Amino acid sequence: MRFRVTEKLRFFASLPISLQSLLVSSFVVAFGSFMVTPFLAVFLKNSIGMGMHSVGILVAVATFVQFGGGIIGGIVAERWGLKISMVGALSYRTLGFLLLAAAPSFPLVTIPAVLLVAAGSALYLPANRAYIVSGVSGDVKPLFLSLSNAALNAGMALGPLVAAIVIDSNPGLLLVGVALLFAVLTLVHQVTLPTSAKSEAPKSGVTLRELPLALRRAGSATFFSTYIFYVYFFFQSFMGLYASSVANLRVFSWGMLLNFTMMFFLQPWLSRHIAGANYRRLLVGAFSLMGIGMATMALESTIALLLGIAIMTMGQLFLFLRADLEVLGRLPETPAIAFGIQRLAAGVGGLFSGIVGGWAFDYFKSGDSLGTFWIFVASQCLLGVVFSLLFAQPEPSGAPEVQPC
Repeated sequence: MRFRVTEKLRFFASLPISLQSLLVSSFVVAFGSFMVTPFLAVFLKNSIGMGMHSVGILVAVATFVQFGGGIIGGIVAERWGLKISMVGALSYRTLGFLLLAAAPSFPLVTIPAVLLVAAGSALYLPANRAYIVSGVSGDVKPLFLSLSNAALNAGMALGPLVAAIVIDSNPGLLLVGVALLFAVLTLVHQVTLPTSAKSEAPKSGVTLRELPLALRRAGSATFFSTYIFYVYFFFQSFMGLYASSVANLRVFSWGMLLNFTMMFFLQPWLSRHIAGANYRRLLVGAFSLMGIGMATMALESTIALLLGIAIMTMGQLFLFLRADLEVLGRLPETPAIAFGIQRLAAGVGGLFSGIVGGWAFDYFKSGDSLGTFWIFVASQCLLGVVFSLLFAQPEPSGAPEVQPC
């Protein structure tokens, strides 16, 4: 089914206010979060006076809670309801940002503040995405997932740009402003989401003991989700260090903006093709694109870096959406658990990427060419191609059935 622009506008205008609200909230949540997240280590060191070793440990723990804790967030959402989970998660984050603002004067609240912010994220996203896909029919699920991804990426791109204006002069004011933003979001969720929605009904049978069964049902899709995030986090974690060595941080900002802009515009446009494509061929092609992009970055010039990011992003936008759809297709009756598993995959993939990438970056930095690091990363993408050829098996009943446009 093809929509013209006016038909698309009518279609979105006809959506329930709850879905419109959640799609907008996906942007605002990411926007507010990324006004703080990229600068958290700097804030902890400069404003609170923590040592870099302590900062590193706290940020690492918070990152794992934020991503790995998503599986707990999925279970909570399925048991107690999606709206309750989202409102509670936003309340935690509001309190966490307020405590962070107070931390320079009361350092003892620093750790609880950071963990509250991370735990709120772990609880919010599985419930948010489960609510979105529960409110639409199967043939438009890929479109709505891609729109949610696009909104998240837009917020991730714009948040740091706005925060950079005030973070150096008054970080406390920034944190209070973000806390107020999340307080407003909490109220919006409470007012606009109906408690009688079908997707809101708690499912008392979902427990931690059932998690191994859910992971087995997700099967190879969980493995590929983890490996996709493992490869991607090399880019997210080490591109800033690389850009500052071979160019400057301004180039890094351009590259990240390019990445987020492509995800914002291209993934929704290609969503039906991504959903309808042959699973194995899609993985092989997308991992190949990521590998070519990573290898291009190794040429150590500004043009090569930006071109490499563009090529890598083309692979990324195919992989991320199809990974969501494959896990969701295996656990359609518990979408919050499916998205919780995706967050867990991101946490595990990011953890191993940080360990391997940290060693590799130091190793190649001591050599003649830091660009060789990206050749190493490209080889990890090539390994993804091999895994795809050997092990990729789509859900027998299919991820949400969609005919390509």
